[in-house]
Amino acid sequence: MRRYGVTRRVGEIGDAAARAAQAARSVEEFFGAVKRVVRPALRFDVCACVTVDPQTLMNTGGDYRDGLPSAMLPRMLDIEYGEGDANDLSDLADRPTPVGLLSQETGGQLDLSPRYRDIMRPLGFRDELRVLLRDRQGAWGALIMGRADDAPPFGSPDLAMAASLVRPLGSALRRLHLTRLAEEGATAPAPGLVLLNRAHQVVHATPTVALWFDDLARTGGVSPDDRGLPPAVYAVAAAVQSPGSATSHTSWMHSSRHGRIRLHAWRLDAPSATSARTAVVVERPGPAEHMALIVAAYGLTPRERDVTVLVLRGKSTTEISRGTGLSPHTVQDHLKAVFDKTGVRSRRDLVATLFARHYLPDLTSAASTPLCTEVEA
Repeated sequence: MRRYGVTRRVGEIGDAAARAAQAARSVEEFFGAVKRVVRPALRFDVCACVTVDPQTLMNTGGDYRDGLPSAMLPRMLDIEYGEGDANDLSDLADRPTPVGLLSQETGGQLDLSPRYRDIMRPLGFRDELRVLLRDRQGAWGALIMGRADDAPPFGSPDLAMAASLVRPLGSALRRLHLTRLAEEGATAPAPGLVLLNRAHQVVHATPTVALWFDDLARTGGVSPDDRGLPPAVYAVAAAVQSPGSATSHTSWMHSSRHGRIRLHAWRLDAPSATSARTAVVVERPGPAEHMALIVAAYGLTPRERDVTVLVLRGKSTTEISRGTGLSPHTVQDHLKAVFDKTGVRSRRDLVATLFARHYLPDLTSAASTPLCTEVEA
């Protein structure tokens, strides 16, 4: 009877969470509604709600209001994409049921986990429960929950309840991703171009530049004397002017008006310091913006791109060989070419480097922007 009661409660919570998720009009509203429904059942003390790139499983933002202190986020991301740890999202993605409990994954030896040693234990948390939100089309986000030392441990009923959230919440989150892309595409202005001199002063800007940035849209535009461009524009310009840098660089920023914005800078040859030295294009990202960016930035071939995606998802050489139909030797050849083009020496370095260069700017910009309760237009 008790077993039937637990199963019934799991189903009720899963159904309630699915209804709340389906009613949400934005990703932020989605996570807020899901937390309200599942908190009484899973009794978490902290919960980070993450969106992920479905191709690579890399973090692209989310809702951290009920997560760990923001000062811990850099270390958390460094462990996730630099050092590696038990219960990583790439580990969960390979499981039939993508749910994991850190204490189980470490065989009860939590001190083996750098995430526990460096973050959870100092803050007084006893365990971490993760659930990857996915449907048949891929993974779209994750819930990362923790309980304090004075709370009861997570148990089998909690894992079962978390498992009931995977498919319905994954489908709802995918719908919201597609809705946001469609609305951004419908409202986004034409790309803008800014020309900057050696001192990063504006030499020329097209009229559409002001439409991309919230503050400039309110004040009426950007002029050659205007130093009011967002810091991200000057940062990407500085990146291509630094000694030994590549001639082009792409980065990201977040706008409450347009969501994610892509910034692409080129270094120009100019005869004098007063002439334009850097061109920065401001535009809307495409549907597969991150991997398209990585392919373009490093000149990866289609096969090198496929191998890179599988490495980012935590696949071994044998698994990549099996999935692509290539021999292990050919896989290693492609991987060596990827290492050479991206300037890294190992798989772990590749994951950490691509995350830091192409996902982290978008994540930190979004995390520093106040969350809204309606779909951004």
